[in-house]
Amino acid sequence: MTNSIYFDDPNILDLWEAYASPTERICISQAAGRIAASTIRQYPPGIPEVIPGMIYSEDTISNLTSAFHAGADVIGVDFESGGFIDVLTEIPKSNLVKNFKIKTTYAENVSEETCVEIADFFRAGFCTAPYFHFAFHKDDPLRALPATLDYAAWAQSLSIVNKTERGLVQERLLSLALSTEGQKKNEDLVNSIHLPEGFHQWTNKTTCRLLMRDRLQDPGYVTLVRDKRTNDIVGLLHARMGTLERLFYSEEWHDPLIFSGLKHVELLDHPENFYKKMKFHFGLNPSTRLMTISAQLLDPKVRGGEMFYLMMRDMAKMVSPIHASLPILCEIPSEGTAHILNVAINERLVFGALKNGHPVVFCHKKSAALFPFIAEKSHWRQILKAAAKSERQFNRQHFVASKSDCPDVNVILNGGMGLAVFATDKIKSGTRIAIFEGETYEAEHALALPVEMRDHAVQTGPKTYVFGYKGLAHCLCHSCDPNCGIRNLTEIFTARDIEKGEQLTWDYRCTENSTWVLEKCLCGSKRCTGIVRNYDSLLPTIKKEYQSKNMLSEWLLKE
Repeated sequence: MTNSIYFDDPNILDLWEAYASPTERICISQAAGRIAASTIRQYPPGIPEVIPGMIYSEDTISNLTSAFHAGADVIGVDFESGGFIDVLTEIPKSNLVKNFKIKTTYAENVSEETCVEIADFFRAGFCTAPYFHFAFHKDDPLRALPATLDYAAWAQSLSIVNKTERGLVQERLLSLALSTEGQKKNEDLVNSIHLPEGFHQWTNKTTCRLLMRDRLQDPGYVTLVRDKRTNDIVGLLHARMGTLERLFYSEEWHDPLIFSGLKHVELLDHPENFYKKMKFHFGLNPSTRLMTISAQLLDPKVRGGEMFYLMMRDMAKMVSPIHASLPILCEIPSEGTAHILNVAINERLVFGALKNGHPVVFCHKKSAALFPFIAEKSHWRQILKAAAKSERQFNRQHFVASKSDCPDVNVILNGGMGLAVFATDKIKSGTRIAIFEGETYEAEHALALPVEMRDHAVQTGPKTYVFGYKGLAHCLCHSCDPNCGIRNLTEIFTARDIEKGEQLTWDYRCTENSTWVLEKCLCGSKRCTGIVRNYDSLLPTIKKEYQSKNMLSEWLLKE
């Protein structure tokens, strides 16, 4: 067989290398001497007989084939279609360990010289891709502008009165700037540009060095990646411990322009507002001790999942049990790879908690967030693959299945109603169909959420909502004559027996009683009201009917 790889050494690959390598599907009868790319086990007992990285032997193939013919459930081999399995096609080659060195130290042991190195690397790194936090204009302080921008032309564009025309000119300037990104060295970008009046550097060199030194005073850990040839820093990971109050004032949470040295009064978050949100979402008080990631940055030459994994793993080995038991709260990007990664390894994602608009992620114990890095790489990789798949699903169709969803349904497009849910089999009355899964928000903070989350919400109290975008619940359409109701505040259930092929619907007014809802109804039922309003708008006879069938949310009954 051409282009196939055979090895005599059973320890040629570790689990991670095998999991991350290119694969092909072949018949198990041809697998002797090939490296496995998946786990295979018989059930019972369910103990893996083959794991990624192992080499298939004739005995292993014979045992699995005999077990299948004897009636055992062989998980991981597609015997029904001819006995196909996944094997490696080539071995990955990595120069990360060869060319770079990774070392984690306690923050208290970082020298003054290294602190300056870290600050300058931090400043230069955030000025370039993918962040482009080099400068901003005083009239639009949260819009990060790249170092390669033609600032003189941008300044002229600000005088264009027509908003549409001004936007087109600025988009062209940004596109040109980003197309030339990377043609200069970082230090040239941040040190040689003269900014016109009204523009400010996002990260001032002197301010950055002072703030970095201040952050390193807190108990914590610094992981540095250095190029072995030049000894230059190419990777930085800094985790530190502090009270919520300390972190509020020393991170960008209180002042998103903290590194610029410029105070923009309108952007400063009021501490009491911030503490209220932290208490509501996470149960944190100003004096609560917790961990955060103060900086995570990679040079383009080492950017990617494996280097980040190696850095996190190196740091995880040093984190003390005391710090590992603390909660962790981190600001993250609103989208992109880093967003997906942080959501995958933390327990909770919350929008609207920071005045700068960035979401935060939270974990009750840092140890839980560190576990994927302490465990084998394959575990971490699996978590990321699942998270990336979920993100792709949502971006494609605004629906990601949940384990709590009823299996006897199908989600399909239903004209102007968008995604809709239909029964694929008979469903008995009282069956759980779906649960609204997501974060609880107060109404006053809801406008900070992404549109997708605002459009998929269920009211759970006079001022509280559960927002999210995953799960079947968000695909269930409204009807003025529904066959489902709501219970336990977030659970949709069938209010009567459902026939195969029937659409599942519920009346949004069974839980909604705010003034937010005012939209055209498309249900087409005989008792359609034309407009979806709120619970108070329902006729007394309809309210009585819903109450007799226990279709109303409990919070409405307490009002």
